Amino acid sequence: MAITKGVNIGCADIQGAGGIRYILIRSWITDDEVTYLNTATTHSITTIKVSGGGDATWYMYEFKNQLPSLSVSASKENGSTSYDCSLEFMMPDMDDGKGARLQALMDTCTMVMVIGNNGKNYVFGASQKYANEKAITRNQTYASMTGAEGATGAAYNDDNGWTVTLGAKQWEAPRIYSGIPTLYVTNDTATT
Repeated sequence: MAITKGVNIGCADIQGAGGIRYILIRSWITDDEVTYLNTATTHSITTIKVSGGGDATWYMYEFKNQLPSLSVSASKENGSTSYDCSLEFMMPDMDDGKGARLQALMDTCTMVMVIGNNGKNYVFGASQKYANEKAITRNQTYASMTGAEGATGAAYNDDNGWTVTLGAKQWEAPRIYSGIPTLYVTNDTATT
């Protein structure tokens, strides 16, 4: 791909908010259908569907405000550029339900969508480059839990909870999702 455009910075870019509003996670499913869009000005995913064309279902992971962070680190070795994506967030209260979710994250190949306060939806754990076209779930760029730390402090006002780190090594920058994710709705949580 040749360089055909530069980057302009506008007022909205300078005043743009940081931070993360939502974290959405889903398991890769056999026959997932991901549509990538590549142009001189677009590096995005337009749809994420399950086999048969239905919308993929995402699960929201809530966190303590102003603590989650997404970082992306690129490096080039022997002509190949890789991007290490890392998301860290804190789930308050070390209870058995959160422990069960951590176990599921540890044993599952996932894709992650980070909804920023700037209105952009960043996806990692889904990569078009070096994808296995016959079995998209075998592309080895999925996200997984790379670390978790549970802690409760000594004082009454110390934090009690799990700090979770999800990571993925992929061969392209995280993409912006231009669709609207379908969230799973449970009877006890009004997630929409």
